[in-house]
Amino acid sequence: MVTQSQKNNTQIQKLITEIKLIKFDIRNIKTNHLKHLDYKITQIQRILWVVFAGVIANVIHMTNILG
Repeated sequence: MVTQSQKNNTQIQKLITEIKLIKFDIRNIKTNHLKHLDYKITQIQRILWVVFAGVIANVIHMTNILG
């Protein structure tokens, strides 16, 4: 017959394994996925600056034509 202490030990071992997996996933996200997200955000910011510069150039051009 399995004692309560043995059941607890088994449960503790399962929890330790789950914690190790969670730590691995967190480390993977921090080291890999965040770098990719940062790169994509940087690309989007560059595109937005180009669009913004184009809009400003058109506004200046329109004020020169109208004024």
